[in-house]
Amino acid sequence: MSLVDPLIGSRFGRQFRRRCLSVRYISAVAASLLVVGCSEPVAQHVAAPVVRPALVERVSTEQDNALSFNGVVQAAERAELSFRVSGRLTQLLVNDGDTVKKGQLLAQLDARDAKTALASAQSELDNVQAEYARAKAIFEKSRAITKSDLDALATRLNLSKNRVEEAQRQLEYTSLYSPFAGVVGLTQVDNHTQVQANQPIVTLHNLQQLEVLVNIPDTVMLTSQHNTRAFAEIAVIPEHRFPLTLKHYSTQADAATQTYAVTLAFTDVNGYRVLPGMTVKVVPDTAERQKTEAQRITLPLTAVISDNQGGQYVWVVNRDNRVAKREVKVGELRQNRIAIDDNLALGENVVIAGTGSLTEGMAVRPYTESTQGAQ
Repeated sequence: MSLVDPLIGSRFGRQFRRRCLSVRYISAVAASLLVVGCSEPVAQHVAAPVVRPALVERVSTEQDNALSFNGVVQAAERAELSFRVSGRLTQLLVNDGDTVKKGQLLAQLDARDAKTALASAQSELDNVQAEYARAKAIFEKSRAITKSDLDALATRLNLSKNRVEEAQRQLEYTSLYSPFAGVVGLTQVDNHTQVQANQPIVTLHNLQQLEVLVNIPDTVMLTSQHNTRAFAEIAVIPEHRFPLTLKHYSTQADAATQTYAVTLAFTDVNGYRVLPGMTVKVVPDTAERQKTEAQRITLPLTAVISDNQGGQYVWVVNRDNRVAKREVKVGELRQNRIAIDDNLALGENVVIAGTGSLTEGMAVRPYTESTQGAQ
């Protein structure tokens, strides 16, 4: 028996055994963890692809909405009148709102210098005419002067006549006349002031011929809009709608606004005092439309994209929430929406915003305007 044996059964021996068991347990656990760590690689985190949100609209039919644009009334015949020469304004003979006749004198510049120049040119012409008449008589009677001398006098005579004509025109330029019958819309200078050539003096309108100018966005030119009649609604005359007819339209878009100018003429103002500068709302004559077109598929203008071959298409979201480009046939414009005549089915979801950044098969997270606040 060793010296350790008596201690095993004692209190000290029992504590010693427990410590040995604890050390062996910890060593076993550590070894097992080491084995697991060596045999199984640590999983790496892979970021999920970003799915962009897409504002969509479910395809449905809706009541026909008329084309509507804001416009401004203007006179079909209008002019900003000015003098062709500079001078001091001595008479401004009209006021704003005055009715004038064709050929009526509207304003007058100081004409004293022009009258003096005309008198001088006329005096010179009289002298040259007398001199030429004497020389011609001598040449025909006695040939005392040469033909070249007579030709030189003839040249002087023509120059003198030209000077008189120019002086006469300069005198006429000091008077400003009405080129047509109308109403003075605005006088732009004060009497007895110095004015420059081509400076606007009077704005004249012919109120017998009025029209409306509207600016149409380029998306309208993609539609098959054939209506040539419309109505003007004027806010200050809410009880009446004024008939309009298409007059002309531009085929070149404005570089700044990318809109096309469309002009429509009033056919009858029915005695109302419609004036240039009034704002109007232009809507089409819906009587020209078929009653069967009261219900049609429409989409916001922002949903329709044009390609460089003249085709139009939309982005449709499929059941897997991926987008696909689909060509469509577009119809009439209706306010800020456009009719879709073919290749869309009721219930399909179409992207209506941010279409320029979509690609074929892109995954999206569709939402509607009604659910946007919950996103």
